[in-house]
Amino acid sequence: MEMHKTALPSLFSVKSIVTFYHMDFAKSRSGGEWHDFPELLYIEKGRHQVLVDGELFELSAGQAIIYAPNAYHVGSGVPSNATVDIMSFETDFYGLSSLCNKVISLSEAQIKQLSLIMTLGLDMFASLPKGSGEKGMVAVADASELDLMKLKNRIELFLLDLYTNEDNDHRASDSSFISDEMSQISVFLRENLGRMLTQDEIAEHCSISVSKLKRLCQQQLGCGPITYFMALKLGEAKKRIVSSSKNFSEIAEELGFGSIHHFSKFFKEKTGLTPSEYARSIYKK
Repeated sequence: MEMHKTALPSLFSVKSIVTFYHMDFAKSRSGGEWHDFPELLYIEKGRHQVLVDGELFELSAGQAIIYAPNAYHVGSGVPSNATVDIMSFETDFYGLSSLCNKVISLSEAQIKQLSLIMTLGLDMFASLPKGSGEKGMVAVADASELDLMKLKNRIELFLLDLYTNEDNDHRASDSSFISDEMSQISVFLRENLGRMLTQDEIAEHCSISVSKLKRLCQQQLGCGPITYFMALKLGEAKKRIVSSSKNFSEIAEELGFGSIHHFSKFFKEKTGLTPSEYARSIYKK
């Protein structure tokens, strides 16, 4: 009698590793960046604030955030005392978008999973030599294919565990670390994404001087008010490209860009992709 064989699903794969880092942000800080692959930042100890497409988040020990592909992220202007683990990778995981750009509180079991992944990853990967013409990391010579497969499978199980046990939606706007004045500025900017505001207009509405406006933004966000405003526009543009039935010209008009050319140029400068390329990168997943 022929035996029935049940095929097992292969829902997604971690296709490649880009980086593994263990860093002390109090001693080493980097500027803002964006890239076309997701990146996980885990806070081992301390606290850290980060701006992601205009949204401000604060993370503490035991929490993580996964930056979505092409999301601009930079540490805020508030000094960080955090020790962190960073892992970036390529994957076709369909559920990843629901985990991105939000604070995730890891369980003890998930922390242990990630700790083992980081230990293995830091042992198996090293930075490419300067002058190689590429950034990122490469597997060390003694990392066997079996070891790399084990690491790949552990990362896949970790992501699957995060996805199936997801119960996190801690938005930065709900946190008390933002001052009342900064909250007022942020609310005003979000309510006026359809305009092109000047620093004078923002300061006047919030009843503060331009110099104080700039100082508040620099201290709490690490950037100027107009840079923050445009980051909010970028984040909203990405949401509308994904969820709205409107075309790019309509989205550009709604967000105050005046023309599709201006909108496309801005989007390309900030993400490395045109709106059309960004939409294709989302919908093909």
